[in-house]
Amino acid sequence: MAKKNVVSIIKSSAFSWKTFEALRQAVGMAMDHKVTVIFIKDAVYLFTENNLPMIGIPSSDKSIEALGMLEAKIVVEEESVRERGIILKQLPTKIFIEPKEKISEIISNAEVVITW
Repeated sequence: MAKKNVVSIIKSSAFSWKTFEALRQAVGMAMDHKVTVIFIKDAVYLFTENNLPMIGIPSSDKSIEALGMLEAKIVVEEESVRERGIILKQLPTKIFIEPKEKISEIISNAEVVITW
């Protein structure tokens, strides 16, 4: 099977099971395809200092790290970060902060787009 250019857009609350499952799916896809995971809107809160296990949701740090190991690209929308006034935490995985225009370009070049 040929590798597909897959984009997964996560816009849901960072503090939900939906985001956790979206990341699990992205890790699985990254094993066989070229994956870019884009975080927009409230999903950018995932990259702040938080304590997800305290509210019953597993930490996403291991999924983010796995995506980096699988050479998936992780993109955070610059405008969403700025609008919320947040500071992104340091992670061992490279995170790209891109403006809406660049994100639109990434999406338009994708063969498959999944929205969460």
